Amino acid sequence: MSAMRRRNLPLFGLVGIMALALMVGAGLSAGRINGLFGKREIVVELAHAAGLKTGDPVRISGVKVGTVKDLALTDEVVAVSLEVDDGVELGGATRAALKVETLLGTEYIALTSAGTGELEGGKVPIERTEVPFDLQAVLGGLTRRVQDIDTDVLATSFRAVTEVLNGASPQTRQALDGVASLSRVVSRRDQELQNLVRKSASVTRILADRSQTISALVRDAGAFLSVLEQRRLAIERLLDATQRLAQEITATVRATREDLGPALKELQTTVATLRRNKGDLEESVRLYAPLLRYYTTVLGNGRWFDAALFGLTPQVFPDPPQQDGADR
Repeated sequence: MSAMRRRNLPLFGLVGIMALALMVGAGLSAGRINGLFGKREIVVELAHAAGLKTGDPVRISGVKVGTVKDLALTDEVVAVSLEVDDGVELGGATRAALKVETLLGTEYIALTSAGTGELEGGKVPIERTEVPFDLQAVLGGLTRRVQDIDTDVLATSFRAVTEVLNGASPQTRQALDGVASLSRVVSRRDQELQNLVRKSASVTRILADRSQTISALVRDAGAFLSVLEQRRLAIERLLDATQRLAQEITATVRATREDLGPALKELQTTVATLRRNKGDLEESVRLYAPLLRYYTTVLGNGRWFDAALFGLTPQVFPDPPQQDGADR
């Protein structure tokens, strides 16, 4: 048995070396382990993060490929950790930009793959990133411009303005007094203005939280306007058809004007005659009613007529009782 163990020692050693190599390889490729589960992590360096926060989307050509995982301040830059899909190919010169997604201030990271090979170290340095507004650069430019101001010339300008104002008209002084009064009112209302600013910030946050709802409302409004446009076109077609019909009627009336004139005159004459003989017509109808009733009694039972004849034979039986409408 011991001899068999001695023979298997090389095999055991080989298995141990392979297991150790796998462990070392897994440690060195820790960044790729997450790729086995469909995600990997990269780092983007930005001059500032503005309103970027964790959970904001990461897009390539407008398509969402990941989210912002973490933000950290390192070496005067903001290191933004991104979690992107493992299938996304990023070249060695990949660029990143911080962009505004909605009017309410929602932001996202836009990646642009460039170059050959793979992204070195999984990091996009600050030299290949863009931000919409660099506050430090603006303040630095302001400082340089302020330092370039000639204070002597500025003082001379102020003295000249003072001399002009001293000799200004009463209307100018009243205007300046009004500006001063306005400044005092604004100063007294400082607390109210601060409350207004805070409430405005609250409204902005609420709008940001409702950005999806507002976007849906805008889309629905677009659909509504599209339906209105369709209805407008339908109304235009109806008006065009009505105009064509009016033109055809006008043309028809013009073409038949000579025939319609005499016909209308004859119709007026007939109506006048009927009105003059209205009493005679009513009397005729009244007298015609009994005749029509008798006619209905005789011929109203079918395709024959009913009648009674009397006096043709000797009278054996008494006369039957009279019935209304019977002929003798």
